[in-house]
Amino acid sequence: MDSIVTPGRVVVVEDDVRMARALERYLRRDGHIVSRVSSGPALRQVCRENDVDLVLLDLNLGSEDGLDLARELLRSTSAAVIIVTGRVDLQDRITGLDAGADDYVTKPFDPEELLARVRAVLRRHSLSPPPRARARVGPYMLERDDMTLSREDGHMVRIRFTDTQARILLQLMQNPGRTVTREALCSREVKPSEDRSVDVHVANIRRKMRESGIDDLAILPVRGVGYRIHLTGASAADPS
Repeated sequence: MDSIVTPGRVVVVEDDVRMARALERYLRRDGHIVSRVSSGPALRQVCRENDVDLVLLDLNLGSEDGLDLARELLRSTSAAVIIVTGRVDLQDRITGLDAGADDYVTKPFDPEELLARVRAVLRRHSLSPPPRARARVGPYMLERDDMTLSREDGHMVRIRFTDTQARILLQLMQNPGRTVTREALCSREVKPSEDRSVDVHVANIRRKMRESGIDDLAILPVRGVGYRIHLTGASAADPS
């Protein structure tokens, strides 16, 4: 097992006592400081009283919607969120990631893989982005700090992405026309061939751009390798 760089303060939100205890045990063995709660109000109290690095969040919490709780966490705290749930439907995964979760793990899971995902998410969140990290492709500018994509030629287009979506889009826009591997886009310690989360994030990026009327900035799959981004149509003549 690879050691983590810095132990994180992790909150396990799980109303199944046996599962919660198992998660707590795995995380403590990996060096993390762990709190275990079973409800939204208890989680809010922990977050008010502590600097929380990561929340492992079950979606089934009785009367409270786990997705709404995830969105609230991302608005009100700096904590990363990994959803750990028995919901295996693809639409649930898409909804969870689009709510802003950094990762989505389905039960049953391999403890070592879960710990690898925890370490990867904590590592990403511990790395501060460079000042005013940005990328430009033709008329489109991505501002990493506020996670927004805008168009600079007078058209009113402004899209806000989740942290993970912005990170993926930044990597693609910093390499226009070139293939970025799945390994680079995943930035995690599990094999990209075994994890489709990056595909869900890319699908959500495409959807947000499409819904905002952007049809000339294309993210294309490169089979078996990764993705690349390029301009099409009239915008392709713009400098990038």
